[in-house]
Amino acid sequence: MKHTIKSTLFIIALLITSPVNAQISLDVGGYLQTWYIADQQIELASGETANTNGFRLRRARITARGDISERFSTTIWTDLAGSDNILFDFYADAKLHPAFNIRVGQFIMPGQSYDTARLVSSKLIFWERPGISTALSSGMGYDAFRDIGVMVYGRHKSLWYGVHAGNGTGRFSQAETHITERKPGGGLYGARLDLEITPGLTLGGHLSTNQQRDIVERGTGPVDINRTSASVRVATSNLGIDRLYTQFEYMGLQVKDESHGIQTGLDGSYNLDGFYAEIGYGITNEWHILGRFDRMNQSPGQGAGFPADESFHREQITLGLSRYLCRDDREIARAHLNYATGNSSPGNLDSHAIVIVMQLRFIPL
Repeated sequence: MKHTIKSTLFIIALLITSPVNAQISLDVGGYLQTWYIADQQIELASGETANTNGFRLRRARITARGDISERFSTTIWTDLAGSDNILFDFYADAKLHPAFNIRVGQFIMPGQSYDTARLVSSKLIFWERPGISTALSSGMGYDAFRDIGVMVYGRHKSLWYGVHAGNGTGRFSQAETHITERKPGGGLYGARLDLEITPGLTLGGHLSTNQQRDIVERGTGPVDINRTSASVRVATSNLGIDRLYTQFEYMGLQVKDESHGIQTGLDGSYNLDGFYAEIGYGITNEWHILGRFDRMNQSPGQGAGFPADESFHREQITLGLSRYLCRDDREIARAHLNYATGNSSPGNLDSHAIVIVMQLRFIPL
């Protein structure tokens, strides 16, 4: 028996240290975001106000990446802050060339605004994204900015690109299991380009369309989906003034269907457009001051009580003070103090919030 155990241990050790298995590595990490809502007040259409304060575990995400070889890897992201649907990403990458890579699985698709396609939540400089970018993403059919499909992406000199094809119905919505009927060719297709014109000046944009005919999803349908979105972005960093960075992004969405919970107007369509403008200045490498203005227009409004011919407008100003903590040139923690004040119409309804964000980050390179 002892001889058998020793032989088994020897075989296991030999397999672990063999050249083939030595190429396989597994990195684990994640990040934690906790909010303290010092004061949040929202004026309701009824004339009453809703007041909130207290702690919130906003994100608790764990990732694991397995490098099978220099070319192939798999990555998984889960979020433990919610009660269910903890799987966010699960995909495989084939890194064939810096300018040509392939990704398949469930992941964030590139054919949307920069704010949702390329700005991961661990790098948010405010407590949350502006409402326009999240509304556009969900309106196109994404769930938490994600879909199931394939993308080709890469970088050539100062140009980054991404092209994708997906189911167009968000996370966990899979062909044959949840999508049981659909005309051939249906899905969500899009592309994004970001080009650094000169050092410190970047231009980018996206174009995406979700076209599906006679789709039956989760036993509902058949319905048609007809949606198109686009955006344009200008960003600067240390351009003219050291430690000053800015970002402006305009985006729009047009819907010509009544599926997936979108309320259309009297002309049978729904239109969304808006923008956000951000500015930040690094007083030091650790301390930054920031400001943002964002505006969203919906026609018709999508909230309860909006008739089919009534539009919705919302503006918000957010001010922030941020503190970054790094070790060995890697960020390990950050904290934000944000004050946001907004107004929406119809109704001329006011809102404001004071939020402290605390984040610990331990994501592998």
